[in-house]
Amino acid sequence: MNNTIRSFVTEQRCTEILSTLVKINSTHPQGNEMDVINAILTYFKGHSISYEIIDHGKNRGSLIITIPGKKSYEAVAFIGHVDTVSVNNLDEWSYPPFDAHLKDGFLYGRGAVDMKGGVTAMILTALYILENEVVPNCDLLFCFTADEEANGMGALRLKESGYLEKVKEIVIPEPTNEKMGIAEKGALWLGITAKGVAAHGSRPELGVNAIEYLFEFIQLLKNEMDTKSNHPLLGKSSISINKIEGGIQTNIIPEYAKAVLDIRTLSVEENEFIIRKAEEIAKNLNNQVRNLTISIDVENNRAAIETPVENSLVQKFKTICDDLSIKTEYTGIIFYTDASQLVPDLDVPFIIFGPGDEDLAHQRDEKISISSIAKVTEVYIYYALNL
Repeated sequence: MNNTIRSFVTEQRCTEILSTLVKINSTHPQGNEMDVINAILTYFKGHSISYEIIDHGKNRGSLIITIPGKKSYEAVAFIGHVDTVSVNNLDEWSYPPFDAHLKDGFLYGRGAVDMKGGVTAMILTALYILENEVVPNCDLLFCFTADEEANGMGALRLKESGYLEKVKEIVIPEPTNEKMGIAEKGALWLGITAKGVAAHGSRPELGVNAIEYLFEFIQLLKNEMDTKSNHPLLGKSSISINKIEGGIQTNIIPEYAKAVLDIRTLSVEENEFIIRKAEEIAKNLNNQVRNLTISIDVENNRAAIETPVENSLVQKFKTICDDLSIKTEYTGIIFYTDASQLVPDLDVPFIIFGPGDEDLAHQRDEKISISSIAKVTEVYIYYALNL
């Protein structure tokens, strides 16, 4: 069986599929994921598959391909996104980001590692099952989602549609360098707006300085956070001010200021605690300072998630990697994935396991090792065959 799989998952096949995907510009904010969906479907012409396209409008879409199994009441889902982040400083790239340039075993291009390499592994896994007429033990769902890099509308529609109701395990092919991602940090983005009173810069006592009170709020919130406790895989919680605006002129006390905080957390309880504390601090400052209004907008709220090491899904992947002599280890994912919008509600185990180096995601000269895609695809196929 090993030779059969390896003769199927050639680097040439990996390169051909990945090149096709990378040459399609699916960057934000336009997305244009429907172009990628249509390209994926061309690989399944002539195969008997069931598929559903979710049309998000404006050439944006998600795709679910189902391969029926012996147990139609159970399923496992591979879930990968087909959108990418935007491209800046085109003249600084060594190779054009949509040319899919191949050099020294690496394919260069926007989205190569995040995560069209993982999507390529999904496509090849499905094709192996179909071309070898394998009937898996349960249904296999191959879900290609839109908008993961922004608001996750693909994953949300996937969840709302009911397609995942019978899913018992989820595999996310984000880049992990073939490590087993079993924990993912939570993300909480808070938009903090402060409104005060304008005054002449020479008479600050007549105004209410929105910028100063905004920073006072942020410092008070930081004081409430636990940024010292250490998770063995995820490290520590963090808070950073990543967007800020306020003030119109040097000699005018600012009456408006806004900041957006990017907070990364270790548990769902931590998200809830921070929101509650933020509201308390805002209420206290508003009561203490006349004509001050601080308001809070939760722009993104994704809980931290984790699959125990002893879970059977994790142990399956470990056994397969050991059998294939793939060096692996447990790791934590500090960025968020589609899993953060699915796992808390579905309450099923997940694993994040994919080709490529996550440190190259979103970077200039993004690239991925073709051999890594081939190795990960082998693991996926063995997993699908041994459900």
